[in-house]
Amino acid sequence: MGVEIYKNRDLKESGCDKVNFLYKEDKFYVMDNHLCAIWCWEQQINPENQYGIFHIDRHYDLLNNLSDSFLEENRNAITGTSFENFLTVKGVSGIRFDNYIDSFNRLHTNMLSKAYYCTHKDGTDWYNTSLESVTLESQNVDIWDLPNNIDFWIDSSRRWIINIDIDFFFQVADEECYRFLTNQYIKNVCNSIKKVIDRIDVITIALSPEFCGGWNKSFEVLHILAKEFNIQFPFQYKKIHGESLLV
Repeated sequence: MGVEIYKNRDLKESGCDKVNFLYKEDKFYVMDNHLCAIWCWEQQINPENQYGIFHIDRHYDLLNNLSDSFLEENRNAITGTSFENFLTVKGVSGIRFDNYIDSFNRLHTNMLSKAYYCTHKDGTDWYNTSLESVTLESQNVDIWDLPNNIDFWIDSSRRWIINIDIDFFFQVADEECYRFLTNQYIKNVCNSIKKVIDRIDVITIALSPEFCGGWNKSFEVLHILAKEFNIQFPFQYKKIHGESLLV
């Protein structure tokens, strides 16, 4: 059985700093806003281990706009077990959907030793951030190489964090979002991850509805991921009288 950590019935804007829900099952965490990932990782990691991170997302999510003093002042809220306390430090000028990876790395100096980024190369990359380091090896991965190689890249020399944003499977053309990666592509990625699931401590999955053309399109992909990973997602998405609901 999973755990409902946080949920609004009415699904509103997710944006850069709004949170509508967070659900946990075993090492899987499902959320609407990717900013929650940092708190989820804190619940699963062992600080004595070295980690690699595999980031599968349309965007890099590597903004480094928070000061060292902010992170130190809010360390307990970010790394603690209370999700309600964590929510007090999210926001436009706090933890948001594009700065959580850099924040995690700075709170745990030298914990990350390897980083793979499979993205559309949108946003700030790791250069001139805390992720550019002689102790951290960073590498871009081609979208078309991902399904057949992810189990090779997730090596056994460290523990792993897998970070998936559903907007990765979408593109924008003529101001419309459409999914350009097939159901089989998604299943192949999941199958490769399952081959090395014992090397992974935590898997975070974000819906990012505004980058996927709405809640319905995000949930369509989530249902594929949930089936492949055997996540018993307990909520049903419904649209009633124009309102998006999670029931």
